[in-house]
Order: sequence, then C-alpha cells, then structure tokens
Amino acid sequence: MHVETQRLLIRSFDPADAAAMLEVFGDPEVRKFLPPFPDPTLESMGKSVERRMAMERDHGHGLWAVELRATGELIGDCGLMLVEGTGPEVELAYHYKRSAWNHGYGTEAATACLAHGFGPVGLEEVIAICFPENVGSWRVMEKAGMRYEGMARYYGLDLKRYVAERDTWVRPA
Repeated sequence: MHVETQRLLIRSFDPADAAAMLEVFGDPEVRKFLPPFPDPTLESMGKSVERRMAMERDHGHGLWAVELRATGELIGDCGLMLVEGTGPEVELAYHYKRSAWNHGYGTEAATACLAHGFGPVGLEEVIAICFPENVGSWRVMEKAGMRYEGMARYYGLDLKRYVAERDTWVRPA
C-alpha cells in the first residue's frame, strides 16, 4: 500500500514502525476512546505491527502507517480492518498521536482509505464506529462522507455506527 495525499503518505507497515506506534498508543488520551487493553510495550507494539502486516497480506487491506509527507514523521495509522478481527463487516479505523489532532489529517487519511477500499480493494461497504462522546472521531467520519446510522453494539460496547457504500459514497472535495 502506498497512497499519497496532499500532506500525507499512507503506506504498509514495517516492523521498524513499532516504536513510533508505541508513542501513539502509549498516551492514555489516545486510549481513552478504545476498548480497554494493557499499557503497551515495545514488544506488544511490535506484535501489533506484525498483525497489521498480516492483515494486509491476508485480506488485501488493513491498518496502514500514516506519515507526514513533509517530514516523514509517523503520526498514527488509518485503514480498513475486519470488525472485531473476524468480519464480515469492514471498518474504517484510525489512531493518531495527540500532536496530530485537529489538523485535518484524520479526515484526509480516512477519505483516502475509503477511496482505496472502494477502488483497488473492491469493497462494497465500509462502516466506522466510535464512542458517542468521541466528537473528534465521528466528525472525521462525517467529513469523510460517511452517514450516521445509529447506535450499535461492537466489541461489547454501545457505539455510534457510520456507513459508506461504494455506489453512493461521494469523495469530499
């Protein structure tokens, strides 16, 4: 995977990305709106990066590294993954370090990943889910052209559910 947007490079993960992803997930503010999991370590992030690489290899899509084109700094991930790790639904998911929040990177990457999913990957539908109080996340979904469908239960949690379909999704300008 290699997609460039105006400001971002979205690419396949590499094992060397574990340290940068530890910086993302090591922040309790980033984890605040995720299902609970133990504090990450370099070892656990290495395994997480390996899972992301395997997901892409096995399914043709997965979570991808998001870098700033201007500096090469890895600021997080964005991509298309099987819901709850098993599907059949595919969800748009993303996680960014705090310094990358409120710059429009999330929407830019989400839009590019949806276009990639509906284009080369050939998906018919993509959902996205988030905690109702995570305003920043559901705003990304809306700005990326996804439609709110209501509350739904995923990962054992009651979450807001958004959807985009290949036939009706319009890439935001």
